[in-house]
Amino acid sequence: MSNKSNACRYLGVLLWLAMFTLTGNPHAAAQDGKQPSATEVRKQTEPPIAEGRNAVNFYRSPAETISSQDPLRLSNKIVQYPVDPVDRPDPLIEIGDPFIGNGPIRPGFKTFTGQMLQPSFLLFGIFRTAFQSFEKNGRNNLEWANRLDLNGSLNLSGTERLVFSMRPLDRETGDYTGYNFEPNNDDGWREELNGRLTKLYFEGDLGEIFPGLDPTDSHTYDIGFSIGRQPIKLQDGMLMNDIIDMVGVTRNSLVFDGIANLRLTGLYGWNRLNRGSGELGDNHYHSANLFGLLSEADTALNNTLALDFIYVADDQDENAWYMGIASTQRFGWLNSTFRVNASIPEHSSSKNVGSGALLLSQLSSTLPGSDDVVYFNTFWDVNRFTSIAQSPDVGSAVANVGILYGPVGMGRYGIPLGQQIDDTVGTALGYQLFIGGIDDQLIFEVGARTSTQEQEEGAVGLGARYQRAIGRHHVLRLDGFVAGQERENVSYGLRTEWMVKF
Repeated sequence: MSNKSNACRYLGVLLWLAMFTLTGNPHAAAQDGKQPSATEVRKQTEPPIAEGRNAVNFYRSPAETISSQDPLRLSNKIVQYPVDPVDRPDPLIEIGDPFIGNGPIRPGFKTFTGQMLQPSFLLFGIFRTAFQSFEKNGRNNLEWANRLDLNGSLNLSGTERLVFSMRPLDRETGDYTGYNFEPNNDDGWREELNGRLTKLYFEGDLGEIFPGLDPTDSHTYDIGFSIGRQPIKLQDGMLMNDIIDMVGVTRNSLVFDGIANLRLTGLYGWNRLNRGSGELGDNHYHSANLFGLLSEADTALNNTLALDFIYVADDQDENAWYMGIASTQRFGWLNSTFRVNASIPEHSSSKNVGSGALLLSQLSSTLPGSDDVVYFNTFWDVNRFTSIAQSPDVGSAVANVGILYGPVGMGRYGIPLGQQIDDTVGTALGYQLFIGGIDDQLIFEVGARTSTQEQEEGAVGLGARYQRAIGRHHVLRLDGFVAGQERENVSYGLRTEWMVKF
């Protein structure tokens, strides 16, 4: 079947799902041929104001006094909160009002637009160090790798802030600062010190910056925006997971019949797109024009729907359309998410732009009488779906299927079942065990994948992860796996990581 035929098929399915998403309840819309306005609905459903106020004894004559026995009176007695307070970790640097702190708030100062600014600054991050060994096809890698994520946030107000991030010890391509033990022909000290910014962006809210536009907060000026080099993750990373130069504008809290809340976001990106799969060591970001419309809605069907449309115009690669739709809901004891994503080249496929669809099902449940979780995730790649852009250190489009499909995000440690997903069906069945509380947890997972093409071989793997929080700043993590592919040697990996959060 031609690419145009595939494109029409994917486009037809996604547009049908989009129409179903936006119409909500078509039978209600057909009644009398006319929908009541939001004001009429509110008048019909809300009780008169006087009744509500009388119910709480709002109106009192001046002669009345409030008795100490009045059941509606707020108590002056301080009641201990039922949960013990948890001290937050102290950041590396904190200037201004404490983040999630208590006590009086500094008065700040007013701008010429009328906005009150109360500046504060936070410098925080995560340091990770790990010894890790990974063997595949008879080749063993043994290394000591380090990673430091350093983040700064200059908060001007509750809605406006300037954010920057750095990774001074490594790069997203797998290069790191540390020591390589094996292979022997590449052993020795490795250094990847750098001072580059990985993120730098500003975000704010138009209605808060210019409060005079809507003093009563009754209009639609609460429009959020962001501009700069910033992370973007669409469809849980399946459609896109990268850091690019872009601007975004968001309108939130839109309400319609059958939709409790609708969020719309318009995007324009222009630089640093890692098109395609973003394999480790293959950093091929470049300039390209990205145009997007994203939507997410909480519906009367008790689910959350997301619908995304993206178009990429690229002078160095193929132009393409990308679409994604998702539904998240709960069926009794079962949590579920279903996703359909499609990539449609405008002309013909290339190495980084394929024509196909990626279907995902995620099911999970908390076991009765415990906090333990069991999950069962599956995916199916029809033809050759490719993401819009993937950073090299985030793995493939199915990185969130399970620990056997996801990268560790530092060094050259491999992904157990991380081969190309073209024409592939895969699954992961896992059990998350909490040992005496959330500070101590263990995950066991078994996964398998096979190609729908006869010439490709299947693979199966078994993985485990142990994590333990130590104090307020430290986390110990152990990972291990064994995986095998038909007619190939068994691969395995083992790593020990120490994480410090500050």
